This record gives sequence, C-alpha cells and structure tokens, in this order.
Amino acid sequence: MDDIRSILPKVIKGFEDPEKQKRSLLIDSWPSIAGEKLTKQTRPQLSSKGILYIHVKESALAFEISQRYRQSFLKRTQAVLGEESVKEVRVLVGK
Repeated sequence: MDDIRSILPKVIKGFEDPEKQKRSLLIDSWPSIAGEKLTKQTRPQLSSKGILYIHVKESALAFEISQRYRQSFLKRTQAVLGEESVKEVRVLVGK
C-alpha cells in the first residue's frame, strides 16, 4: 500500500482547474497589467472563450480604455496568461 504522503500531491493536482488558475493569475497580476490608477477603477474577468472583459463604472472610462488602452491590455494580459488564453478585450459599463 502506498504512503499517504506520496498519494496526496497526485490527488490535489487532480482537483486543480486550469481555468480557475488562469483567472486567479489574472486577478493577482491585474495591478501590473492595468497600472495603479486603472486597477482601482476596473475589474477584469476572463471567459472560457478567451475574452477579457474589463468592467468599469463610467462610460467615459470605458470609451477611454477602448480607444487608448485596449491593445496594451491585450498584449500585457497575453504576456501573463499566454496568447492562446486571451484573444480579445471588451470593456463593459456597470456590473
């Protein structure tokens, strides 16, 4: 019979969800991706289809991010999570 210490890491690894890991990494890395100012005004959400949703409260900020920062958010997030994990950025007002 195997020792519990040798089995436990395999069991724990089986419970790890890759999508959940990506989302956690995104949340943890968001201050370096968005910068200090925008981190306080935004909330990231990653869909399973590779869409990064950036939630904001004001439409003016949504417009500014869409026009000025969308590509940099995409590139920075891809640098952290991988190009195959993030394919598109959308900005949503509300929520």
